[in-house]
Amino acid sequence: MQIGEQRSSRRPLWWRVLGLRRRKGKWIGIGLTLWGWALVVVLAAVIGGTGFAEYSMQPEFCRSCHIMEPYYQAWHRSTHKDVACQDCHFEPGWRNTLKGKYQASAQVAKYLTRTYGTKPHAEIRDESCLRSGCHEKRLLEGKVRWGMIATDGEPIEVSFDHTPHLGRLRRGKQLRCVSCHSQIVQGEHLTVTLDTCFICHFKGLRHGRDNEVLGGCRSCHDAPRHVIQMELGLFDHQEYVARGVACENCHSDSVSGDGQVPKQVCGNCHNQAEHLARFEDTDFLHSNHVTSHKIECTNCHIQIEHQLSASARDRSGSCGACHMGNHGGPAELYFGVGGRGVPDMPSPMARSEVDCIACHRHRQNPESVAEIAGQTFTAVGESCTYCHGPKYDGTLEEWEQRITAKQDETAALYARTEAALAGAELSASTRRRARSLLADAEHNRLLVKLGRGVHNVNYATALLNAANEFCRQAEAMVARTAAESPGRAASASSGSAGSEVPDPKKRG
Repeated sequence: MQIGEQRSSRRPLWWRVLGLRRRKGKWIGIGLTLWGWALVVVLAAVIGGTGFAEYSMQPEFCRSCHIMEPYYQAWHRSTHKDVACQDCHFEPGWRNTLKGKYQASAQVAKYLTRTYGTKPHAEIRDESCLRSGCHEKRLLEGKVRWGMIATDGEPIEVSFDHTPHLGRLRRGKQLRCVSCHSQIVQGEHLTVTLDTCFICHFKGLRHGRDNEVLGGCRSCHDAPRHVIQMELGLFDHQEYVARGVACENCHSDSVSGDGQVPKQVCGNCHNQAEHLARFEDTDFLHSNHVTSHKIECTNCHIQIEHQLSASARDRSGSCGACHMGNHGGPAELYFGVGGRGVPDMPSPMARSEVDCIACHRHRQNPESVAEIAGQTFTAVGESCTYCHGPKYDGTLEEWEQRITAKQDETAALYARTEAALAGAELSASTRRRARSLLADAEHNRLLVKLGRGVHNVNYATALLNAANEFCRQAEAMVARTAAESPGRAASASSGSAGSEVPDPKKRG
């Protein structure tokens, strides 16, 4: 072996890779070898890859794809704005981080090749939410309260306990954090979607007159503790809660929608017969879509709406379905509309948005009626004291007597005027005006009769007073004609003598 070769073999490997040679006590580089270049490339790749990996873990990198800009802005405005994306979207552990990076790289590749979808889908596991330093103590906190705005603008506190919802099965289904904390709300990030709550708490239960709620109304929210300013004055829920008045006594029909799942919605995602064949297997569907994956409940279920304000303002509820279609009188009288010669005058109960079932209850002895179709409700005096206390004892009977006496007065006056008009010789125009007045009087009288005057005592009284005035105006026309034509007066007088009724105001 040559002496130069022996010296070269004695040099360390990295000397030879870098092409270093010692001459007169100094290191002299004579150029990189092939292995030297390979080492430089590897080092550059490692350093660059590490830097890119670190940069790609920053939230700003996510917005590099323009389809992520709305999600980035929602995150930036949310309470999670100081939490990096991967802390939620990657499960804890370095293996899960590598798995998440691989999946994210696949999304980048789709974006570069223009094969991406316009609505990216991401999974967030409970382990990410409950990791150390985040919400690891959430299940131990018990009930928490958060604000919610009712439809009437009054803030109502809603209480929620994470433990039973995440620690135990709900309706036989295992929920996840993102079952309720969703990001389907445009412009918000991981916000609570009440639609999900409503589907679980209301689906498959009876509503309307017999409101049923999973867990009861007060399991989610209590009655307002502050006094509410209403049209008729101040209203304090606590007085009624103390007497045990049920929420649905006033707030019936607060739920609309049945939350069903039409089979055709499955075709939005699935087109294989074996998948569609499992439509009836609800346990499998919820396990696969809710527990194992994050599919929004409203993607499949028809939306259920819940309004905390009373439903009397909506006449299309369970009572209005029949009573507005076939018997409009009670509803019109209750809401103070439909009369002639009288301005609209809603009942104080209607203005307070009290629903029909507050007064109408199940008939106690249905066997006393020949045949009752469906559910029959009747107004009872106990309903008054049930809500308002003993000071309203006997009020319903008093109202009925007052309206009955007023109706008798109007009926007698109408009959007397009708007889006088029939026997009078009037011109065509005068008779037409008189008949029009009697028609208005009869309209009001029938409205009170069909609407049962106790539904709105003040309005019923005003309607009957207006009807009496219409009759008196028609009588005055007959009297003026008789005065102008003395020959006709005797005929008019004889025709109405048997129908004369004393003025009820002069009764002892």
